[in-house]
Amino acid sequence: MNPLPYLKRVGQVQWDHYYMAIARTVSQRANCTGSKVGAVLVRGNRIVSTGFNGTPEGFQNCLDGGCVRCWERYLRKTGRHSEIPHPAFPDDAKALDLCICVHAEANAFLAAARAGIHTDGTTLYVTHRPCFVCLKEAVQAGVVRVVYLNEWRATDHPVLIQMYKLLAEHLRRNDQRNFERLCAQSEFAQFTAVTPKDPNLDDVIGSVGEASMLTGPIDDAVESSEPAVNVPRAPKRSKAGAPVRASKAKGRA
Repeated sequence: MNPLPYLKRVGQVQWDHYYMAIARTVSQRANCTGSKVGAVLVRGNRIVSTGFNGTPEGFQNCLDGGCVRCWERYLRKTGRHSEIPHPAFPDDAKALDLCICVHAEANAFLAAARAGIHTDGTTLYVTHRPCFVCLKEAVQAGVVRVVYLNEWRATDHPVLIQMYKLLAEHLRRNDQRNFERLCAQSEFAQFTAVTPKDPNLDDVIGSVGEASMLTGPIDDAVESSEPAVNVPRAPKRSKAGAPVRASKAKGRA
C-alpha cells in the first residue's frame, strides 16, 4: 500500500484546521444580529482574502439596526414585539434576499476583486455551511474546494435542496473532500502515530456536531410527503461558456 496519498490527506486536514481557526477569528469581527460568520480564501497555501458578514461599507451596522430584516428577527427572538410598530416581514419569513447584510463568503470574493486578486483555484474556509447564494457565487468565482465547520440549512424547499446538491456535486467532482465539513484530526491519530497539530479544532467539531444548526445537513435525504422534484442538469460548457453539444457518433449518448 502506498502511504503517500494517506499522508497527504493528513497534512491537508492539519492545514484545514489552521485556516478554519483563522476563519473563526475573522468571524469575531462580524456585525450581525444573527450568526457571526467568517470566511478565508486560500490559494497555494497562502491567504488571498478574508471576509465576515455585516452591512455594506458606509452603512449603519446591523447591530445598530442597519438591517431592517435582521433587526425585526432579533426583536422577535428577544420577545420585544412591541418595538416593531410596522413589521416589514412575516414572523416566519427568512427573507434572505431582502437582507442588506453581505455574507462573509461574498465579502471575501468582493475584497479579492477590489484588490485585483483572482479567485480561480482557491479553497474557501467558512465557519458555517454556505447558503445557496454563496455556494453558487463560490462556483462562479472559481473556488475548487469548500470546507465548513457549522452545519446550517436555510430552506426545506425540495427544489432548492436539489439545486444545492447539484452545486455541491459540481464542486466535489467525484471527490467528497472538495466539499466537506471540517474533518477531525483524531480520525487519523487512532490509526497511525500521527500527532494532531495545533490549532486543533476537534473539540469544536464535537460540540458543533452535538448541536448542529437548524435541521442539519442539507445533503441528507429529505423525507417529504411532496412528490419528488426532477431538476434538470445543466449542460456541460466549454471554457468559452458555450454549451458542449452531444456527440452524434454511433454508440454515444
